[in-house]
Amino acid sequence: MTESYNPQEIESKWQLKWEETNLYRQVIDKSKPKHYAMTMLPYPSGDLHIGHWYAMSPSDARARFMRMKGYNVLFPMGFDAFGLPAENAAIKNNIHPQKWTYANIEKMRGQLKSMGAMFDWEREAISSDPSYYKWTQWFFKKLIELGLAYRKMSAVDFCPNCNTTLAREQVWGEDRHCERCGTPVIKKDLEQWFFKTTDYAEELLDFSQIDWPERVKVMQTNWIGRSTGA
Repeated sequence: MTESYNPQEIESKWQLKWEETNLYRQVIDKSKPKHYAMTMLPYPSGDLHIGHWYAMSPSDARARFMRMKGYNVLFPMGFDAFGLPAENAAIKNNIHPQKWTYANIEKMRGQLKSMGAMFDWEREAISSDPSYYKWTQWFFKKLIELGLAYRKMSAVDFCPNCNTTLAREQVWGEDRHCERCGTPVIKKDLEQWFFKTTDYAEELLDFSQIDWPERVKVMQTNWIGRSTGA
């Protein structure tokens, strides 16, 4: 037995073994019950950090547990490549967003593989790839056709520096500043897209078959915003 642990030698050896044996590749097997696992896809706007793995490790542990129980587990990975994080990082580093984003994806992919998580990389999804967003666009068009997505004027939180609307979660502090750049947020009337979630309020607020923490149920209830007589 060697006196010291050589991570470069030992980890690369087993990573190659996992890759060669397709250890984490999901194959359709109708004889087993199915389990779909998902973790939040990272923004490819910079380097991975411990917070990423802090969020991913519970999902990885549960996916492994379900596979040990005999489930046919699908656990894909990908990158949430559209949006402000990638754009702001590209501007900061004076590089085209596409070049910056895909360079980071390549680097992050290697970092995530080195963690040994049971991600099925053959099911990788990158939200900025046409092969991916053609389906999100198709889905959105269906929502419009069914009257479940519509536009109307509404007062929104707006960052004049980022020149974009912000979600409530992106407005920080009592002074109401943009989480990305720190600029004071203003209210602005703009035409916005809305989802008609109220049509499904009863279903979305039925927690009888869902084992969620109470705080998450409250968040869901507030998000749906069901009202009587409105």
